[in-house]
Amino acid sequence: MDLSYFKEKKGFMSDLWAMPAFIRNSFDLFLASLGINVLSLALPIVLMQVYDRIVPTQATNTLLWLVAGFFCALILEFILRLCRSTITNWMSSRFEHSLAHACVCRWINCVLEDFEKDGAGVHLDRLRGVNTLRSFYAGQAFQLMMDLPFAFLFLAVVGFLGGWQVAAYLAFVATIFMIITSFIRSSYSVNRLKQKNQADRRYNFLVEALGGIHAIKALTLEESMLRRHERLEADAAQLDYDVIFSGNLPVNIGNLFSQINLFGVLFVGGSLAISGQITLGSLAACTLLSGRFFQPFRSLASFWVRHADIEIAKEQIKNIVNLREEYDLEAPCLPDEIKGKVVLDNISFRRESDGSEIFSELNMTVEDGEMVCINTEGGRPTTELLNIIYGLNRPDSGQAFIDGHNLRDVCHDNYKGRIEYIPQHGTLFNGTIFDNLTLFNPANRQVAMDAASLLQLDNVLSELPLGYETKVGNRLYEFLPTGVIQRICLARALTVRPRVILMDRVNESMDADSEQLFFWLMNKLKGNCTIIIATGNSTLFSMADSVYSLESGKLKKEMQP
Repeated sequence: MDLSYFKEKKGFMSDLWAMPAFIRNSFDLFLASLGINVLSLALPIVLMQVYDRIVPTQATNTLLWLVAGFFCALILEFILRLCRSTITNWMSSRFEHSLAHACVCRWINCVLEDFEKDGAGVHLDRLRGVNTLRSFYAGQAFQLMMDLPFAFLFLAVVGFLGGWQVAAYLAFVATIFMIITSFIRSSYSVNRLKQKNQADRRYNFLVEALGGIHAIKALTLEESMLRRHERLEADAAQLDYDVIFSGNLPVNIGNLFSQINLFGVLFVGGSLAISGQITLGSLAACTLLSGRFFQPFRSLASFWVRHADIEIAKEQIKNIVNLREEYDLEAPCLPDEIKGKVVLDNISFRRESDGSEIFSELNMTVEDGEMVCINTEGGRPTTELLNIIYGLNRPDSGQAFIDGHNLRDVCHDNYKGRIEYIPQHGTLFNGTIFDNLTLFNPANRQVAMDAASLLQLDNVLSELPLGYETKVGNRLYEFLPTGVIQRICLARALTVRPRVILMDRVNESMDADSEQLFFWLMNKLKGNCTIIIATGNSTLFSMADSVYSLESGKLKKEMQP
């Protein structure tokens, strides 16, 4: 589904037409709804015939035929309802799949700075909007849209059988009911928006608390965190009460108005029957039809009040849509084979959060096969520089080139085998260690095992009961030393044999043995691929072809030890 649809505020009908397969199946849905509503007239007609003709004439055979015909109509109506339900369920599944996939694609391919503005809990809560839209538009909304016009058919039949007085009474009650519903909707919308904002705060707190549970225990912050959670839950409980109360009002008031409808039809229609203007059978039929007429309005009231959820869900999806994409999907990728020459030409970059300048007219050239160190001492913003080279951040001005290809003009969707970025703290994905080494591609098995052997992971992992099949991810890898985790990440990067490797303080979290092995690996890789590493280690400085430091937003070459 095209996410750009959610950038502008659209109406109910536009939302329906935007759903996958709606146009193709709308005629089938209309035919099914037409059959369902026409067949629902069977019971009132049978009842009217029983009261007016069969009972007075004691026509037993006719009664049996009517009952048989009624059951046939009932079975056919059930089949049509089942067909309509199958179609709408299929459409809703397609809608959810299409929209959820598009939202996750936007997350993965968005500008990192945009994503990090909000907490993980807020992003997850926004994705819940997909399910909200599916539930309403693919379920209740479709049925309502198809059934509501037939309410006027039932009203016309009531007018024909019971007179204009009964029809006018039903129309008046339905109008009053919808006016009351409009006031309820205003209250529900306000409370629902407050509830959504409170939910964002609560989700962010839970993600923060669960993600930092070790720090909470280490700093003995359990009591403080519990108090914060208690206050959040108290506010949330009050808002939940207000939302549930106003959300249930249309149902409760609808039940009341159903009784008023029934009583009014009996009173007005009974008066007409006493005066001989309508028959007793017509009165009985009108009584049943009054319920069929009012049912779509009850559904409309419930949907209209809860339509505030739809507006919130659409706003949540819009927040995902507004995340900027970090690359143009239509742009060409880097060639399959590159040499690895990196050129930065007059790069300037500012933090979007506060507008502070980080780089100003920064220049650097790294020939293919060279090893360059960028000194991190003094908290220099080397991470931002590596992110620009890798394409995670775009410079405000200037250009970055890989083998003469401007990074602004290439798609960043697939750098595998060309450029690899290894952050300071390695991350393992949910799966086995082997899955992480092969990037979940069994075809990389042999290359991954060679890279693992190069980093001496065989000796370390042999001490684990399951070796390379040990499950990691979801923080289950915390039992591994940080040095081993970094080795796994290095081996994962080497599996695709990149021509350019970017490293951000990777050796700072290593133990002594892993660091010595890392130095040895750098010596092996030097000259075979381009290496740019942000580090403050003097040993790596001595190994590098060039050492730079960031001063006043510019790169200056240092004297090597």
